[in-house]
Amino acid sequence: MGTAEPKRIGFLATQFDEYYQNLVFHGALEEARRYPVQLIFYEGSNTETFVKSGALDDTAFSLAAKTQLDGLIVMTNTMGSSFSHERIAGYLASFSHMPIVSVGLEFDNVYTLRPQAGCGMVQLTSHLVEVHHRRHFLFLAGPEGHPESEARKREFLHTLSELLPEAEPVIRYADFLEERAYETTIALIEGHWPFDAVVAANDQMAFGSIRALEEHGIRVPAQVSVTGFDDIPYSVLSIPALTTIHQPTSELGRRAIAYLATELGLSSSNPADMVADLSTSFVIRQSCGCMNGGSEETASTVDQLQMRLRNLFSLQVGERSRSAFLRRIEAAVVRSFKLEEILSALSHGLKQLGIRFAAVVMVDERRKNTSRASLLMQLTGEEVRIFTPNGHQFSTRSLLPQGLPKDFQAYVCESLQFGTEQMGYFICTPDAKDMRVYASLRDLITTSMKGALIMSLEKDRELMLQREVHERTGELVAANKKLKKEIAQRKELEQELLEVSNNIMTRIGQDIHDDLCQDLAALGMLAATLESTLKKTELASARQLAKSISESALKSAYTAKQIARDLFPSDLQDNGFTASVMQLVKSKNVTDGNMVSLEIQPGFHIDDKQQAIQLYRIIQEALNNALKYAKATRITVNLRYDDQSATVEVVDDGVGFEVKKGRTASGMGMKILSYRANLIGGKLHIASSPSGTMVSCRVSLQEGA
Repeated sequence: MGTAEPKRIGFLATQFDEYYQNLVFHGALEEARRYPVQLIFYEGSNTETFVKSGALDDTAFSLAAKTQLDGLIVMTNTMGSSFSHERIAGYLASFSHMPIVSVGLEFDNVYTLRPQAGCGMVQLTSHLVEVHHRRHFLFLAGPEGHPESEARKREFLHTLSELLPEAEPVIRYADFLEERAYETTIALIEGHWPFDAVVAANDQMAFGSIRALEEHGIRVPAQVSVTGFDDIPYSVLSIPALTTIHQPTSELGRRAIAYLATELGLSSSNPADMVADLSTSFVIRQSCGCMNGGSEETASTVDQLQMRLRNLFSLQVGERSRSAFLRRIEAAVVRSFKLEEILSALSHGLKQLGIRFAAVVMVDERRKNTSRASLLMQLTGEEVRIFTPNGHQFSTRSLLPQGLPKDFQAYVCESLQFGTEQMGYFICTPDAKDMRVYASLRDLITTSMKGALIMSLEKDRELMLQREVHERTGELVAANKKLKKEIAQRKELEQELLEVSNNIMTRIGQDIHDDLCQDLAALGMLAATLESTLKKTELASARQLAKSISESALKSAYTAKQIARDLFPSDLQDNGFTASVMQLVKSKNVTDGNMVSLEIQPGFHIDDKQQAIQLYRIIQEALNNALKYAKATRITVNLRYDDQSATVEVVDDGVGFEVKKGRTASGMGMKILSYRANLIGGKLHIASSPSGTMVSCRVSLQEGA
């Protein structure tokens, strides 16, 4: 193409894989080879496009508007009825700084190309009426309100009304789509409407109608004549070959480029002087009922049929090859959700398709800024460059960071759009033999890239969640350590408080035993001496008072001794736990009338000093409670053990008390019992009913090991 900077011409249409648009583009490409220009096909179809009967997607206009173009060709006749004339004019206004060619519709200050109507539809309608004597017509129109479709419908109706004033043709809008025409024809067949001719406003709708008729056993053209419009290449290969109206599709493309070349100073020709045949013409083939005459014509028809069958077989082989090839690419791409692996598999498949140049570009999705983009992959010949994960940043005005390579004349630019989300675009050279490859590649790239992006976001969320969990776990571990430390400190404090309490009780007990008991005993002895002295006198009342004082003092001394023993069980240190409990039970029987019994399992012992003190206090407190509040007639103290634990138990047959649900202790006495059990790691159990109460504490023998 030379070293000079080529002019860039945009070609805006709805579908690259639609025969009519593809033929116009290739006509433009043939003419473009005469000039230093690059031709970029912007495809504007997506899921919404097919619902709206070929409507051009806004994304194609938006992308073209952001690209630094020098000229623009717009196939306005393919945009369908969903885009009004005013709306299209609004889009074109954004390109007013450059020369524009509109193929189909007229706009102010825009050069317009459209086929000359001629007498194509007149000839076709007259042929069906006069030659094949058809009387009941179905006209399959494009989108309602579409200018070209409406013009063809008007010409058909006008001609038919002149030839058959009594005719009542049925008009159905099938939106230029083969499948819609198929469904429409099926509905009329099942409704038993007796039509004998189908006139379609394009070839694709004619193919859909033929398929519906033959599936219901209605022979074409013997029973129903079917005609099309456009004369796409496939029309001559169909069975029967389609009678249609030829449009100068390639010439439209060539004429558009010739005009832009003149406007851009690449040619000195005057557009007004350009000679080009843009008229339509009637092409007679077999679907109307012709070419079924004598033996010579029959032989010719057989030859043509054989040729068509060979071509159809070739098309089927090509279709299967394309499908299989795309399936291999798809399998390689979807095998991974990693962006780099997807792009690597894609580039390998593109090279196998013979595509010499390709690039995948993503827009800044987070900032919703489509004027900036990131190049993720670029294929040039055998060289593949992948820019993951962040891509090569650049402005979309140049389509690529370094602009389009000058080595290639044409490019196809497919918008990557997932629903309403614009993701980016895929641009490549139109080297693949099958024109339907590009839309398939577009959809494949869109879905796989979206999947990769979703997986990437999910991994980011997972990593973020892991970090949050790790941080939270760290906080919980720290809090747990702090709690354990506080619990340990609390236990140490409780232990210290208990030791202080025990020491105080011990000192009080010792003081009572050593001082109060001795003083009371001495007072009793003095009172007894006084009593003996008074016997020698006549003071009987004084003698009796001395006797009472002596007895009371001795009894108080005994009581004080018992209190001292309760406060300071010296037997624990001297004789051990079992002996101390035996002495405790004995003392209770002395004061409370032999109502307490003791049962000891042979071999029972408690060696740990702390366990011994706390278990002794638990038995002591339980006995005091039973004697004071239970109104019991019998109390039993049990001491038993197994291989791992020892259990002390106090059972009475008293009136019992209410134990609140979920709580093992109520009242200060019970709380003290629970506190003492927890201090030595014991398990306190309290059960009470109107027939008695049981208090037990089980402690592990290893606790004190």
